[in-house]
Amino acid sequence: MMTRAIRFVAAASLAAAPPLAAQGAGTVEIGAFARYTDFDNSLAMNNAVGIGGQVTVYLEHVVAVELDVSRTSAGRPTGGSVTYTPMHIRLVRAFATGNRLDVLLGGGAVRNAYGGPLGASDGGVSALLGLRYRWSDRLWLRGGLDADFMVHSGSPQGNPFTFYSGNWGLQLGATLRLKGGGSGAQP
Repeated sequence: MMTRAIRFVAAASLAAAPPLAAQGAGTVEIGAFARYTDFDNSLAMNNAVGIGGQVTVYLEHVVAVELDVSRTSAGRPTGGSVTYTPMHIRLVRAFATGNRLDVLLGGGAVRNAYGGPLGASDGGVSALLGLRYRWSDRLWLRGGLDADFMVHSGSPQGNPFTFYSGNWGLQLGATLRLKGGGSGAQP
């Protein structure tokens, strides 16, 4: 019971926090990032670093839709390599924690493509927890941890996936505001 109360108070305080920079609806940001991926053990792929890009469109001043795509070449313990291309689409909410810092919480979907010897794809749900630091009115530095969880319909012969798999990713990068720049007015 006490754990539920603590969670409720924490969630309520985050929801009540004023937004840092009030981006208007239609504000667009683009970004680039480096991504470290910790692959599910069932995939038999070595953890690796790749690069990616993202586009963010604000629906209102603290809620946005983000699309990101990255590409990683990961070695396999048995030799060879696999190209891994995840595409995430998420609804993300920013919570102000100071004059220049936001906490980002998001959720959505992921579609993974595995090239090379796996030659397969899968999809699932994705969650994001991140930080965003306002370097200037148009430039933001970002870091985030995402968790992707995929459930598969079974493991028929030839299917490289077990019943479920989960990949973790750490992204570090920057975004540039193209439209709706400036910090905006506080609500």
